[in-house]
Amino acid sequence: MVKNVDLSIYRQGYLRKRSVSFFISLGFFLFLHNVDLDSQEYTPGLTYFGKDAYIEYHAGNLPFILSVPHGGHIEPAQMPNRDCEDCAYVKDAFTQELAREIKDAFVRRTACYPHVVYNLLHRKKLDMNRNLELATDSNVALHDYWFEYHAYIDSAAKQITDVYGKGLFIDLHGHGHTKQRIELGYLLYGSELREVDEALNTEDLIEVSSIENLARQNETSSTHAQLIRGDEALGTQLALRGYPGVPSRQDPYPLPDDPYFNGGYNTFHHGSSPGGTIDAIQLELYSAIRFDSLKRVAFADSFVTVVLRYLEKHYFPDQNGSWCTSVSAQSDVQTAFDFKILPNPTMDHIVITSGHDQTSMVMNLNIYNAMGQLCLQQLNATLPINLSVEEMREGLYWVHLESPAKQKSQILKMMVLK
Repeated sequence: MVKNVDLSIYRQGYLRKRSVSFFISLGFFLFLHNVDLDSQEYTPGLTYFGKDAYIEYHAGNLPFILSVPHGGHIEPAQMPNRDCEDCAYVKDAFTQELAREIKDAFVRRTACYPHVVYNLLHRKKLDMNRNLELATDSNVALHDYWFEYHAYIDSAAKQITDVYGKGLFIDLHGHGHTKQRIELGYLLYGSELREVDEALNTEDLIEVSSIENLARQNETSSTHAQLIRGDEALGTQLALRGYPGVPSRQDPYPLPDDPYFNGGYNTFHHGSSPGGTIDAIQLELYSAIRFDSLKRVAFADSFVTVVLRYLEKHYFPDQNGSWCTSVSAQSDVQTAFDFKILPNPTMDHIVITSGHDQTSMVMNLNIYNAMGQLCLQQLNATLPINLSVEEMREGLYWVHLESPAKQKSQILKMMVLK
């Protein structure tokens, strides 16, 4: 039986053009709880947690958001399990772990950060890809976490819109279907994907697509059908790198009896179908990608290659591989100084140089690991900087240099070997 998500409610007129009731509820929640996540300043590369540390947000400076609604492990004993009709309780195994590999791959490739939002609670406690009632099983005590999750996504979307003007949202899932292929959901039923391209390009289907904004305006002049299963479609490019997907040029639509997930609550509410310039795609990954740690690393690298190509082709052809160096939430970070770290890689210490000379400038120094965690902080730092501390293990680090008056700053990449 075809496992299409019932999208009929999203296609009704009262929910079109950005679900007004959702945002009224969100605003009321933030007012009552004195929380303003949408306007809060987030530092790219750092990690933020919501109430009780059940919602995790890695702040970014790329025009890309990754959401992981069903990968959580935490099952608080005091929190009752959901028990609602037609509720799903199985978590998407290893999607959280894979998302962290994807985040790291973006950093390695671009020295910039994607926005990533994780639900750390098990799906049996809270389902972040459902409306408030189904997500929480009407348990008012869980409402805070649901609103926080979606507020972090909306905050990321606002930052992307302010800086880049448009961007891409991916809702990451895992499926257990027999066919080992990625299922890409655009809020279109399998029966609609089986239509000819001319039908996919009609106003009726573009209007309900989660990439509506991209279909109406993209830098390759691609049609809606081409964006879904043409040469430069996301599914096509993943398949070319050994990860088959549907829809794609190689596999343009699911067959009538194929199980297929076409997108759900998050794909609708955070995509461009209701309005806005952030497009959304639900990605359902087959088990072979997720269950092996080495395969997760390999997929993450290929996925980042494909997403960056997708963004450059369809959204930002003038970016030329240069992202937060020219467009950043910290616009002065990349160019304010001209300092270097020596030695790099290093084992136990570093000095900061300007040109060929060791700098004598007094500065504040913060060193973050690849997870965005602060590992070392020195105010009015003196050289050399000793790295022989327990927190400084082998790996990639980001060194944030800042003048004491906070008028100038620079972020440098550093590799530590042990």
